[in-house]
Amino acid sequence: MAGSIIAGSAHRGGSTPLVKRLVSSGMGSRRRAAALIMQGAVTVNGEPALAISRPVGPGDAVSVNGKPLPQSEAGLVYLILNKPPGYISAVSDDRGRVVVLDLVPEALRAPGLVPVGRLDAASTGLLLLSNDGAFVERVTHPRYGVVKEYNVLLDDALSPRDRDRLLRGVPIEGGMATARAVSPASKREPRYAVELAEGKKREVRLMMQAVGRRTLRLERVRVGGLRLGGLPSGAVRRLSAREARMASHG
Repeated sequence: MAGSIIAGSAHRGGSTPLVKRLVSSGMGSRRRAAALIMQGAVTVNGEPALAISRPVGPGDAVSVNGKPLPQSEAGLVYLILNKPPGYISAVSDDRGRVVVLDLVPEALRAPGLVPVGRLDAASTGLLLLSNDGAFVERVTHPRYGVVKEYNVLLDDALSPRDRDRLLRGVPIEGGMATARAVSPASKREPRYAVELAEGKKREVRLMMQAVGRRTLRLERVRVGGLRLGGLPSGAVRRLSAREARMASHG
């Protein structure tokens, strides 16, 4: 793909925000790239750059700690992974735990590839990976309202009052959390389809805990308009441009 699939993410003249240029050139996550800029480690055409949204074009010389980046952005990559249990949603782990990047075949890897959002180690299902900073922000930031759907197995059924509380909002670590929808997914077991448009850490589990339920199994099955489908556990594949746009909307 020649450019970001997020319409309107580029500035005039083919330029892009400096922070995105760093992410696409393999400097890590958007947070790490922003920190490098704010720390004064980044220069553009020899001048210090302290604004993460500063537009830079293909001809601008960008350096990090004195080391030049390539003149043009790396090819943008969009992947879907069916995350198995036990893997950390990270690029690396200083405790030696397995991470989702370990599941990506060498042929699909690219500089700056990061998980788009997170699933905790015990959770499974749809996890996107990309080196497109605009795409990552679009999918994960609450202001865009991209809905994530989860298949959640609980230790006991939710009462109508429980479901109403989840829809109105419950207090969890980090503030209030509100479900967009909560509906039964099975007549034989306490399993529910839960939709959220937020991204707080362990949000689904903490919400269920807030209404007195324990989550036994959690699988993400949809992001935006993109469903996990029949992708086997642990498998990774490249998304088409159409699929990537589906994931970043709805």
